[in-house]
Amino acid sequence: MITAAWKDRMTVAAPLAAVGLLAATNPTDDGPTLCPFALVTGVACPGCGLTRAVWSLVNGDLTTSIDYHPLAPMVLAALIGGWGWYLLRRSGRARPLPARWVNIAVLGGAVMFLGVWVARALTGALPPV
Repeated sequence: MITAAWKDRMTVAAPLAAVGLLAATNPTDDGPTLCPFALVTGVACPGCGLTRAVWSLVNGDLTTSIDYHPLAPMVLAALIGGWGWYLLRRSGRARPLPARWVNIAVLGGAVMFLGVWVARALTGALPPV
């Protein structure tokens, strides 16, 4: 049986472990393609390159990170912010965000990803599949 204390510890430990794993590994360009969109279409998806981009960002290489995916800093900031918000909500120190704000954020993110994807496709800057 999973206790509340165990859930609390995992809420803090899991993201930290993910960052540690990301910092300790090295995703390279010569690995297998795991993206279902890229495997089916032969074209990189709007999120292709994010793992390598966030890895570069976690390791302090902003230029390479942006080369892999221009939205990586925003994605990392959103992950950190979302984790922090979750911890505040779980402790009762924050109220839920209005659904309208969440919808605007999700729609805005989707528009940004599609816009970057189209711009990269038109300039030939999509990562290889």
